[in-house]
Order: sequence, then C-alpha cells, then structure tokens
Amino acid sequence: MKRLSKKVIGRTILLMLVTGLFLSGCATSHQGDVSKPREPFFSKQDQGDVAEDPILDQKLPEMTAEELEALGDRHFKGKDYYLAYLQYSKALKLNPDNGRLQYKQGMLFLAGAKYKDAAKAFAGVIEKEPANPAAHEGMGTALFEARDYDRAIPHFQKALELSPRSWKARNFLGNIYDFQKQYEKAAREYAEAILLKPENAMLYNNLGVSLSLAGRYEESIKAFKQALSADGQKQKVFNNLGMVLARTGRYDAALEAFKHGSDNARAYNNLGCVLMAKGDYQKAAQAFNKAIAASPKFYEKAYDNLKKVELGSVR
Repeated sequence: MKRLSKKVIGRTILLMLVTGLFLSGCATSHQGDVSKPREPFFSKQDQGDVAEDPILDQKLPEMTAEELEALGDRHFKGKDYYLAYLQYSKALKLNPDNGRLQYKQGMLFLAGAKYKDAAKAFAGVIEKEPANPAAHEGMGTALFEARDYDRAIPHFQKALELSPRSWKARNFLGNIYDFQKQYEKAAREYAEAILLKPENAMLYNNLGVSLSLAGRYEESIKAFKQALSADGQKQKVFNNLGMVLARTGRYDAALEAFKHGSDNARAYNNLGCVLMAKGDYQKAAQAFNKAIAASPKFYEKAYDNLKKVELGSVR
C-alpha cells in the first residue's frame, strides 16, 4: 500500500478535527456537519377507530388559501411537517400561481431533508420570479445539501447580486470553496459575511478553518479567539483552536484548548492524533497513554491509536 506523506496526513487530520471527528478517535468519515436524526417527513399517528358523531359529520365551511397557508405556517413552526405539507398543498390548489406558497413548500422540504423536492419547488418560484433572491438562496441550499456544488454556486451568486446583504449565501459559498480546497476564496467569503453579521460565532469559526487549511495559522488562531468571544457553541471552536496550536508546536496551549472543548481523555487523544500526524511518535504514545489512563473503560479508541503509533515508529 502506498504510504501517504506527512503533509497529506496532516491535512487529513486537520479536516477530521475541524469537523468534529477526533472526538471519538482518529477514525475517518465523510466530511460534513453531524445533524440530529430527523423524524420521518411524512409520518402520521394511528388515530384508531373514531365513533360516528352527527355534529362532526356536518360539512364545515371551506377554508381560504390564506387560512390554509396560516395553518400550514403554524404546523411548520411546530415541526409537524406532514400537516404543514398538506395545508400548503391545499392552498396551492386554490392559488397555484402563488410563489410565496411554493417558496414555503421548498423550505419545508429543506427542513425534511427532501432536497430534490425542495429544488423542484424553488425552481418553480424562480421560473415565475427570476429576481427573487430568497428563491435562489433556497435553490442553492438544496443543491448544496445534495452535494451538487457546481450547480449551487451560481444560485448563491445570483442571490448576492439581487440581495448583497445575504450573509448566509456568502457562508454557503465559503463552505463550497473549502470543499473544493479553494481556501483563500473561502476565507474572503467568510470575511465578507462577518462584516454583515459580526456577532455570529459560526462565521469566525469557519474563517478560522479556512485560514488554517491555507496555512495561515496565526490569523486562524485570531479568528477562533474571536469566535469564542461571540455567542454560539464553543466546543467545536476550542477543538479547532487546539488543532492549530498543536500544528504550530504550542502543545500545552493546545491541550488546554482541547480540554475546554471536551474532556481529558478526548483532549489527550486529540493531541496524540496531531503528534502522530507530525511523526512525533514518542510524544504521541505518551498522549494516548494519558488518554487511556483518564478513561480506560470509555476511551478504548486510544488503544487503537497507540497501536498505530507503535507501527509507525518502527517503519
């Protein structure tokens, strides 16, 4: 088997950590954010047998498209996607040319991870309203989630042309450029998004990731520290900061950052992974042994990493 260079291994380790993969060891997985399991989009509870009631059998007055839309909005807000879909569909039958309804249906499909259906809904809006920036952003998002990045880019760009203050479109473009290893372009998009949404910690974190992947470590450390000073989840940011500090040889500071982002066992394991990627097998072994000592029952993954170190040190 062809051996990977330390540079390639280091770059792989970096991608694994910034996406949260080191929290359970040095195992590989596909890149992307980890989402909570979604409930089935079209799910209904069994209501059982319903007794006949002459009052219930009376014909109720028909709802207007506006009333159906409002009812769908309430179901959507409550994350009852099936009932929301039903109400929007009924409203669209009464008013098939309503682009707002089609857009809401597209957002509903996005929330339910039905990306092809979402793209179809947004395409219908764009056909009627080609200058609708929200529809282009929605279409770009659907294509992004389907990993069709090349087709997503022009829709995000069109959304920005029509609505230059769309920080979400810039963030998505940054994500795509990161996946395409165009880190400088990604960093520029995140920097522009920060100007529009300076209180958003995620944007600083994403900027830090791009700068670190581009080898601009000191700038990335500054971005991660800005992310920590803003509101938002800090666990991933601390792990990303620890990764860059470790890559620049500041192991004590890296360990402290890892500890803030997780527990002691994971912190030592993360440090060991970085040291192993850099070829410092002796220090990596020490870190993995400390991970095992910190949580011998839970952190069995560190044993596997230690074996990898032993194999690598004898080559």
